[in-house]
Amino acid sequence: MKGVTILQDETSKKRFVQIDLELITRDREAVEDYLDAILIESRKQEPSIPLEDFEQRLQKARAK
Repeated sequence: MKGVTILQDETSKKRFVQIDLELITRDREAVEDYLDAILIESRKQEPSIPLEDFEQRLQKARAK
């Protein structure tokens, strides 16, 4: 996406996102969608849990 740059650290791992502030003011929703996609990609190796388990955990957290 033009106006968004992914920067790498010294070990060539993708670590930082640089966003042109003008792009955020011009097309905030597209930037949010792009960042969501990056987040999804970064978490693809994490284990998943069934929706029912997540909902139970959320309700327990809200009760505290």
